[in-house]
Amino acid sequence: MQAETLAGLFGLGGAVVGAAVSTGAVIWQQRKTSRDAERTHLLGLSEAAANGVIQITYSIEDHFAGGVPCSGTQEGSQWRGELMMLLRDLEAEALRFPDLKTRRLVQWSHAEMLRDPEGVAAEDWPTARYRVICTQLRTVMGTVIRREPFPDGIWGV
Repeated sequence: MQAETLAGLFGLGGAVVGAAVSTGAVIWQQRKTSRDAERTHLLGLSEAAANGVIQITYSIEDHFAGGVPCSGTQEGSQWRGELMMLLRDLEAEALRFPDLKTRRLVQWSHAEMLRDPEGVAAEDWPTARYRVICTQLRTVMGTVIRREPFPDGIWGV
């Protein structure tokens, strides 16, 4: 084989390898950028939902602090209607968490207060259960905002 032909083949081979490496690098970079954008989006959703849950827990505490009226009265029906709206907002925020543990805790809290408002308002414990539930929700939401792991011992509500 002549030297010119051999040099041409080496040049062509180098161009093909360079094109393959360049194309691979572009594909890798696009996938990485896509994953980073998705992660940023999910973190933003979590942070916004966590802030929403924190605000809702303060509203729930204020709502319970006034006392739970008797369920057979109009005042009791109105009180439960307002609680339902707060809990519906809490449930809507739960759907925004990509983390399963966080989502389940918020959904459990919603269900617990919806199931037995009188029970969570009772002062059977050193403090009413609604306060414990709201405090633990805020603790978890703080870890979500700070991007820390789910705290230990939170399920002992």
